[in-house]
Amino acid sequence: MNSVRTAVIGPVPPYRAGIAYCTMRLAEELGADVISFRRQFPKSLYPGSSDLDPTLPRYDRARFLLDILNPLTWIHTGLLLRRGKYDAVIVAWWVWVWALPYLTMLAFLPRTTRVILQCHNIGDKEPAAWKRWLTNRVLRRGDALVVHARTEAEDAARRVWGEMQNAKCKMQNGEAVDGAPFSILHFAFCILHSPSIVKTFLPVHELGGAIPTRDEARRRLGLPGNVALFFGHVRPFKGLDIALRAWPMLQSDVTLLVAGEAWWKGEAQYRELARGLENVRFDFRFIPDSEIATYFAACDVVLAPYRIEAQSGVALTAFHFARPVIATTVGGLPEIIEEGENGLLVPPEDPAALAKAVDAFFARDDRERLERRAADSARKYSWKEYGALFRRLVAGE
Repeated sequence: MNSVRTAVIGPVPPYRAGIAYCTMRLAEELGADVISFRRQFPKSLYPGSSDLDPTLPRYDRARFLLDILNPLTWIHTGLLLRRGKYDAVIVAWWVWVWALPYLTMLAFLPRTTRVILQCHNIGDKEPAAWKRWLTNRVLRRGDALVVHARTEAEDAARRVWGEMQNAKCKMQNGEAVDGAPFSILHFAFCILHSPSIVKTFLPVHELGGAIPTRDEARRRLGLPGNVALFFGHVRPFKGLDIALRAWPMLQSDVTLLVAGEAWWKGEAQYRELARGLENVRFDFRFIPDSEIATYFAACDVVLAPYRIEAQSGVALTAFHFARPVIATTVGGLPEIIEEGENGLLVPPEDPAALAKAVDAFFARDDRERLERRAADSARKYSWKEYGALFRRLVAGE
């Protein structure tokens, strides 16, 4: 148990997907109190069918207090955190929707309480200027920002330090900042309260339970021969359209298995791209935790042809199942995908390069070695080391 009194705020099971899993695992590593959501998103802002996984038990160590549509719950939680006299509060940050609630809660904390933002995404996958403005207000409130890729660290620095450098220039020119005169005292306050940026790895997602053999998983899914898996929420930035454009170019016989819910009702466009392709299979639905192992065990390789990405929970889940990854050279992916070791790298927005890489992968005679290296990567990105980093941060080291 950690001697520093710590609270963690974020989604936990039965909320879906990797961020909920990460919040739960971090809290377990730290022995921290957990405050989660009574309602995570307004229905109008969630493009999927549900943000809950009915196969997951409710995480019984959490207090489900926060309602995105009820500011009274934000205030109540802020007061609760203040009364709790926490030494540190860790906030899971990934989407602009929670900017105002988080800022409200954190406003109640004494300045002696360290605020650490666990940043799954610095920016928004569907960016806008007003989202950036809201996000930057939250980032500036942290004492430390933990990011999982070099590109994310650079973006965070531009947002929290670059803006202050810009303010310094305005001060020297005698201009106004945010509509008010900018004093040396104000600038000194900003410098003293600028967050530190800590770049580390995102730990492996140990999801899915018991792992069947490849043959058994393929029998369950009715899959023949070679299989490449595209897994998770299907969103434009993940590049499923790129994979579908690559598939007619293949020289090898490989089934593309797409498993995940298409957001914004995008199934029709993907089915149109796959028209006439007999080696593409769609399973457009949320894949619950109880079925994840079957899908990863059935495949030979996992595809991540992303256009942008901070760090990929799908790739890290693939490592847990000892599956190599073919990914694009965006965001933090080149930091975890080692060319010819635990996967292959291709340029983004290039279906021909992706097709060539898939053919090259299935032509290799050392695929078992790549699987062993993927399993080694899973051990490398451990929760034990990640938890140790956060213990140092909450202690102010």
